[in-house]
Amino acid sequence: MSLAAPYPGTTLYKQAVENGWMEENKTINLVSKEGVQLAAIGYAHLSREDIYHHLEQFYRQFYFRPSKIWEIVREMLTSWDMMKRRLREGVEFFRFLRAHEA
Repeated sequence: MSLAAPYPGTTLYKQAVENGWMEENKTINLVSKEGVQLAAIGYAHLSREDIYHHLEQFYRQFYFRPSKIWEIVREMLTSWDMMKRRLREGVEFFRFLRAHEA
């Protein structure tokens, strides 16, 4: 799961501007200074902050399930390359969670 990134010149960007989900030509950061993806689109009934919060909530519920934790550990134990990849992803994941709490 990922946040929508409305790049200028794309259909999503045009749709977002036309519907008032974002302002045209306004500089919107898609990534924070910590390297964490940000929500660029907001709606009248759902703010960018709420979208980001729900993404965080989804990640916590999905990745902290015992079955998912076991699946990741099992992958790490069977492959050194997967061990390195999962450790890198884990650091990025906890950086994401910590950045949101700050």
